[in-house]
Amino acid sequence: MKKLFVLLTVLSTVVFISCEKDETDSVNILSDTEKAVITNDAAVDNVAEAADYEVDYFTGSSTAITGISGTKGYFPPRPRYVDGVGPAVTVDPVGDVWPKTITIDYGQGVELVNGRILSGQIIIVVSAPPLTNGATREITYQNFYVDSTNVAGGGVCTFTGTDTTQRVFATNSDLTFTFSDESVLYRHGEHTRTLADGFETVYDHSDDLILITGFVNYTTEDDLTFSKTIIEPLTKTGECRYIVEGVVEFTLDDEVFAILDYGDGTCDDIATITKDGENIQMTLNRRRGFPQHH
Repeated sequence: MKKLFVLLTVLSTVVFISCEKDETDSVNILSDTEKAVITNDAAVDNVAEAADYEVDYFTGSSTAITGISGTKGYFPPRPRYVDGVGPAVTVDPVGDVWPKTITIDYGQGVELVNGRILSGQIIIVVSAPPLTNGATREITYQNFYVDSTNVAGGGVCTFTGTDTTQRVFATNSDLTFTFSDESVLYRHGEHTRTLADGFETVYDHSDDLILITGFVNYTTEDDLTFSKTIIEPLTKTGECRYIVEGVVEFTLDDEVFAILDYGDGTCDDIATITKDGENIQMTLNRRRGFPQHH
């Protein structure tokens, strides 16, 4: 039993947890580089989702935008933030005039109820009233951090319909993620986010259900390339900081090497990876650096 405990401790340290009887062989079905691809994507995706959620929160409806009084205001207490204290928000121009520039300023740090700390600014140029067919949001991140990860760059999000029972946004983005160890990942993504439930409660996101489809391509500082394609929609709920359901396919240098399954909808940080018919588990809140290439 003691020997097994030591083995599990070691395996959890390197992120992956075996589901097979032969722990060593199972963990080794992935190379160090393949492990790094999957864990780095999970870390980046978790950070990007937090940033996307904030953009949706403040620009998802005309009510949200016009709820700010004057040229600079603070939203009334919101359940998304600890003690209801959110960021400072500036809208220019005010009134029924478009386009508008919305600046969300988190200062030195604002804490979400799920434990995340956001700092810096998100600047959004909104072309027309939200939920107008074809309306766009041009998003720029300035000295913006999710916990200790810096997000730079931006993208364009387009509302593609007028269906009041479902809200669909298509996003094209180019972002740079800098981690606390100063390593960098560059990401190009094209994805669609569908708010399938919870849109009736504009300020309460605990009941939100978001479905995500699309792909992302990555490049490391060493010019290693890898990608992720969603083959079953990813599911995100407002009350959980992790993706809770969905399946993705990973490629490394244009070759598919693994499938990742986020689970059955349970809010946890565990996902299952399948390669060559074998399964292993990984935790989504850990990150593994890439081996150095010489």
